[in-house]
Amino acid sequence: MNLTHPYAGLEPVEVWKHFAALNAIARPSGAEEAARDYVRRIAEAHGATWQSDARGNIVVRVPATAPDQSTLVALQSHLDMVCEKRPDVEHDFACDAIQPRREGDWIFGSGTTLGADNGIGCALMLATLTTPDLSHGPLELLFTVEEETGLYGAHELDSKLISAPMLLNLDSEDPDELIIGCAGGRTATIRVPLITEAIPSQDAHDDSAWVAHRIAVSGLKGGHSGVQIHEPLGNAIKVLSGVLQHLQERGCEFRLVEICGGRAHNAIPRDAVAHIVLPAEQQELFEAAVSFAGAATIALWVEDEPDLQIEASPTALPAQVFVQQTQGRVLSLMDEVPHGVLMMSEQFEGKVQTSCNLASIENGDESIEMQISCRSFVESELTRVQQELTAKARKLDVEIELRDGYPGWEPAAQSQLREVARAAFVQVNGREPVVQVIHAGLECGLITAKRPGMEAISFGPLIRGAHTPEEGVCIPTVANSWNLLCELLGRLK
Repeated sequence: MNLTHPYAGLEPVEVWKHFAALNAIARPSGAEEAARDYVRRIAEAHGATWQSDARGNIVVRVPATAPDQSTLVALQSHLDMVCEKRPDVEHDFACDAIQPRREGDWIFGSGTTLGADNGIGCALMLATLTTPDLSHGPLELLFTVEEETGLYGAHELDSKLISAPMLLNLDSEDPDELIIGCAGGRTATIRVPLITEAIPSQDAHDDSAWVAHRIAVSGLKGGHSGVQIHEPLGNAIKVLSGVLQHLQERGCEFRLVEICGGRAHNAIPRDAVAHIVLPAEQQELFEAAVSFAGAATIALWVEDEPDLQIEASPTALPAQVFVQQTQGRVLSLMDEVPHGVLMMSEQFEGKVQTSCNLASIENGDESIEMQISCRSFVESELTRVQQELTAKARKLDVEIELRDGYPGWEPAAQSQLREVARAAFVQVNGREPVVQVIHAGLECGLITAKRPGMEAISFGPLIRGAHTPEEGVCIPTVANSWNLLCELLGRLK
């Protein structure tokens, strides 16, 4: 493949070549077949063998190129990507290619997620196969699927697919760190039965008694609900909840028509919208209340979320509105479901121990569905948060579905791989790494549980804004990660 702008001239060429190819392949979670085909084609073209399991994970087996290296090493990344875009951008993640752009030392998408999480990891792995004269022992290149929606590929990985005693995960986002552990995660889905009725009216033929409005929260940064949950980032659903609460407090007798916000369980919501109707006689009251709530909220977030917008605009009068019970349940949940840091860790200094992300709310045909993502280093904390969510759901007499999610990856007390990786890091960077755990989820815990005794470590280039349309990867750190990977592979005899 001939590299053209924005990848022209970037090193290492093989890494950027494969990342450019993945940019051109639509690969949302659960639809990774085209990306798997690319992996298969590269493997076959370079004399490697491959094997898939029932879930769609694929491993490429690469023979050793160094006769004195016999240790089998597994490299692992996930093929899928988070699909987020700005509201003004036309992009179909089911078929459209990502349009990368270069700004200085960074590569971004064009109003969409870039897919560096974890396409860069996949590209690094493929480059070990296609780079001439690279010295390494036998490799297993493991590409997993459906990581972004719940680590489902790793959950159902056929343990016979890999046999290496050491695992190098390439899904980290800070080049100064070697990751040795991560939090576990669980999700919950709350469903409020959607019951509607005609707009109340003294005169069924008089539509002028009611007016309809669209209240939109937009312009928030969003972010990764594991890596960035402790940062001062607004949650659009919570912001919208605050506006609707203020309307109630000011005496606006509005009725909900539709409500939605957020998209991915592992992303902090950037936008949310509510459609409402209210008595025409309350139009001035409504305008004053929205203006006050919007100005107060924007002032509160002016430093951390400078692009936040809260806007109300007239819209067509609908035929149906939520019944009062449905509306009350939805507004209570938007207010009461927790979001953000719930507890800091005493074991890992400066790390979030337990968090909750109110990730999305969606208006369906039969219910209003809320997705909540919980993370913690402590399994009992995840259970406690789910129990509290269950109690809220039962109080309101609505359905809740709890999912086990994925286990945490507990740091090993002793690790030969960790010591080799540390020495390789010092050789490449001239300084000690930060050996760290991460609040986000990694697949290492699931994979090592299937291979007792397997050691694992994670590293990668600098990625910022993961799970948002501002996602970017820092160009020089990609070369740095490649150098570290090559040095590490050379040391694992």
